Parts: sequence; C-alpha cells; structure tokens
Amino acid sequence: MLKTTLYDARRWRDILNAISTLQEEAEFKVSPEGLQLRAMDTSHTTMIDLYLPRVFFDQYECDKPTELRLNVKNILNLLEGVGPNETIEINYEEEQAKCVIYLKGEYQRIFNLTTLAIEGEFVPELRATFDVRAQVQTASFKKIINESQKIGDRICIEAKADTITFRTVGLIGSVVSAFKRGEAPLVELNIDHESEATYSLDLLGPVIKNASTISEVLNIEYSTGNPLRVDLIMLHGKLHFYLSPMMEES
Repeated sequence: MLKTTLYDARRWRDILNAISTLQEEAEFKVSPEGLQLRAMDTSHTTMIDLYLPRVFFDQYECDKPTELRLNVKNILNLLEGVGPNETIEINYEEEQAKCVIYLKGEYQRIFNLTTLAIEGEFVPELRATFDVRAQVQTASFKKIINESQKIGDRICIEAKADTITFRTVGLIGSVVSAFKRGEAPLVELNIDHESEATYSLDLLGPVIKNASTISEVLNIEYSTGNPLRVDLIMLHGKLHFYLSPMMEES
C-alpha cells in the first residue's frame, strides 16, 4: 500500500514534467523510506536518477517495498490545469493494480488509472568523477540554453583557468557565453582539469526548460569525453540528469 499527499499539486506536476522530457513511462521503486526512479532511454544516451524521501511529501504512508509503473504523459494531462491551492493524493494498492489520484481544490476529482506491467529493468547508479563542477542560477542557464537553441542543435562547454564557456555554432552563426569565477550567474566554479565536451541541445533543452520550476540553482558537472550531469537542487530529495557527450563534427 502506498499513499502520498502534497498540499501543492504543482510540485508533483513539476517533477513529472522534468521526467517526461526523457521518459514517457516511469517505473518507481517505493519503500517506507521514500520513492525512487532510475531509468535510461532506449538509446542509453540519457539517464534520470530521482529520489524523493518521505519528508518530501506532506503525508506519506507505505507498508512495504513495491514497484509502480505509470504513464507519465497521461498523469501530466490530468495535472495540466492545477493551481496553487490544490492538493494531490495518490493511492496505490498492489493487489488491484490500480492507482487512484485525488485532486482536491474548488471541487474534488477522482481519477482511477490502470498501472503498467512492471519490466523490472535494473539500472545501476552511475559512478563517475568529474573535472569541472559549476553551480549556476537556473533562470540564467535556461536563458543560455534557449539562446543556443536558436542557433544550433549542440552546445560545447569548455572550462579552463577560472572561466567556463558555452558555445554553439550553427548555419546562421554562433553564440558564446563566458563567465569567470565569482561572476553572475555562477554561484560556484571548480576546475580540476581543463575540459571540453559537446552535448545535444535537443535533449538538454527540455530538461532545463522544466528545471526552473523545481530549483533556483543547479549543479553542472562534466569532464572531457564524459557524460554531463545536471543536478536540480531541492530541499528534500535529488533529481539528477545524465547526458552522454556528442562527437564533434569534423
């Protein structure tokens, strides 16, 4: 049995929005301690690592470990119009294979959703070391990504000395944004070794677009030739995105 309550339904909507950019379906592992999702896309290019401890929720009850697979897009359709004064309650009974969602605001709505078959794919935790770690204001980074998407489909991140540079080159031209340690929108910048890598804006863009509703600041970590890790900083819980690097065009 699982029962969760959030007094602001938008918090669930925002988490699911971030997940939906990479996963249409999500298989949650649920325990008395909290809720976890770790999943990769079919091309093994992106990975999500989400953990919401019981204290993330206003009310949380779970009597034993179980798994729950849902269509994220379908739930988002139900939450599309939720406001700041609406509560969401999610109940799941494993034996019935149904998830019941209560939305309580001006009036109450009850949605009965059929859960999906558990696939049980094991996705190990990604353990990696990164040579560059930057903490940046989410709204400003979102602007950098939006501007880059108007120019091209990939972004090169270069870090050396005390500067991190974001560069995109496309058919119509290029755009470069460079920031020194101590300059806004950087909150923090640590560079162990000079690094340069390129990542898909088609995959990174939607993640950052939805990140601004979850976290005011985010961490970016990467190394030359290694995945990019984006950490959305929450008071309770964690939400990490990993994105494999692209090969530079010759």
